[in-house]
Amino acid sequence: MNGSKMAQSVEAGKPAESGKVLVVDDDPAVCHVTGQMLELHGYQVLYAENGEQALALFDDQSDQISILVADIVMPKMSGPQLAHLLRIQRPELPVLFVSGLVSYANFEGVMGGWMLKKPYSPSILVSKVRAVLAAFESKSRVVSSPAGTGQCAIQPAGL
Repeated sequence: MNGSKMAQSVEAGKPAESGKVLVVDDDPAVCHVTGQMLELHGYQVLYAENGEQALALFDDQSDQISILVADIVMPKMSGPQLAHLLRIQRPELPVLFVSGLVSYANFEGVMGGWMLKKPYSPSILVSKVRAVLAAFESKSRVVSSPAGTGQCAIQPAGL
């Protein structure tokens, strides 16, 4: 989807979002398009093309980042490895993993984050980011996923 079509979907009455998203993908084009989709819906975006860049950005702005959106398979540092390192500093950091190379249903909940299979539309991406943030904002936690659903079961904290 090109920028003008994405902008039209925002102008069509979609609510503006807020928050800062750290987008990490080793494919520069995918990283840029993913970030652009989120920016057009009102999110602020930090871009990183590898784990090292993401760690540096997180070190500078850890308290401002609302969610990590990271590719699973990247050279040198995978998305799950990156999420683990970031969660040492912020254990409650919401994470959305994306990948076009693995069957996401097999990993949902296992790596401590939600999954989204590439390719995705702007509306699916924004909806998933919104759902992950809502789960964490309501002090809930991800506990499991019914196999193949692409959804996580949510259990309120303390249960």
